[in-house]
Amino acid sequence: MLRFLNFKCLFAFLAVAVIVVVAAGALYVAAVAGVNIPGIDAALRVDPETPSPEVLARSERVEASIREAIEDNSAFYIELTDQDLTALLVANVDTEGRVHKLAVEIRPDDVKVSGQLAGRIGVGFSGVIGLTVDRGEVAIELKSVNLSGLPTPGFVNDEIQPLIDEVLDINERLRESGATQIQSVELRDGSLIIIGVQAAGATVADSTVAALQDAVSGAGGLTAPATPGADIVPPGRTASEAGSPVYLALGDSLAANVGVDDPLTGYVSRFHRYLEGQRGETLGLINLGISGESSVSIQNGQLQQALDVLRGQQVAVLSIDLGANDLLSHLGAGACRTDPQGAECSRRLEAATGAFEANFEGILSQLKSALPQGAEFYVMTAYNPFDLGLGIPFEEFSSGVISDLNAIIVSAAGGVGATVADPFDDMAGNAGAWTNLLTGSDIHPNSDGYQVLALSLAEARDQ
Repeated sequence: MLRFLNFKCLFAFLAVAVIVVVAAGALYVAAVAGVNIPGIDAALRVDPETPSPEVLARSERVEASIREAIEDNSAFYIELTDQDLTALLVANVDTEGRVHKLAVEIRPDDVKVSGQLAGRIGVGFSGVIGLTVDRGEVAIELKSVNLSGLPTPGFVNDEIQPLIDEVLDINERLRESGATQIQSVELRDGSLIIIGVQAAGATVADSTVAALQDAVSGAGGLTAPATPGADIVPPGRTASEAGSPVYLALGDSLAANVGVDDPLTGYVSRFHRYLEGQRGETLGLINLGISGESSVSIQNGQLQQALDVLRGQQVAVLSIDLGANDLLSHLGAGACRTDPQGAECSRRLEAATGAFEANFEGILSQLKSALPQGAEFYVMTAYNPFDLGLGIPFEEFSSGVISDLNAIIVSAAGGVGATVADPFDDMAGNAGAWTNLLTGSDIHPNSDGYQVLALSLAEARDQ
């Protein structure tokens, strides 16, 4: 419920903006400027309207659909119509009797909120609000305010915008809850589509796992292949190590060793041991990997930590894996599993890959700028945890989507001169044996899978 309540603030911004616009744009302009006018508040305030049963019922249905979308999966797709958003606002936001006849009109470039100021003389009002997303941050811009069809003076809007920024600090609320990372907000005629992922990281819908398990059962099971790299990248000797120079590892749950009990069997520790042997020197090891990290969330913490390390220590080797949490939760959601060519799946994947591309190029650029000349820089592509080697359509579809993601990773790595480690082909067809998907509904590698990831780094270094 905490996630749901925090996520609802994204929709409540319109209603709070209405209150601010009404208060400041009408007779409250003087109050905003610091002048108190007695009697104004009493003149405007009347008994609040009670929402109709139909509005309340619609609001409850919308809330239930939002709750289901963001609690069942770590990726979410929410589409609201004008009527849906209006019902949410009327039913959930206390306007203290100042506003009647609230209505929301969603347009391709902005959102218009209109209504009537309550009081002895009803005054119509409207406000136009822009909504954009950049690197996971929601930006709200008040474009205009009109009272009785007349625009308010420009200085009024200038006074209102700081109030909106202060009252509607959506990004801070989202960060505090850890609930959501917005990838895209799309405005259309009559509808608002919000796409994103939860901070928990990539998970897979139970129905998707069940379908894959049924496919395995129907095929008579899977044959576990021999795992390559045992003699090249055996388990490491440490999960962290002081010293100089340093191997600095960044990334998501893969760098954080999720899926195995012993961190020494993760790819970071294995590659660290391999590097020491190849370089003929002892390396410090700093692993900043965080489970659930995406190209959105990394910019709010781990990236800055990495830049601090790069500025303060001698980093000889840097590696990063990122991208799975931007995409795989959408790929493993019901819409892409049941209707991969459908509109919802297409919108999810387009939003996820588009946001990732914009973010990832900037992340690598910052790391490259801070990396010492001559240091080794490795970027790892994503593997397909749904490729079990069964030859079913979903495997082909998901592999195509992840290949598109990897093309973005390879292009961004090339742009900064980083070396690409590509475990995609080695993991292909073997996810059933080298991940925990079939045994625990977990797409993360087991010890054998991490050995394959580490081997891809070793092979990339030797090329």
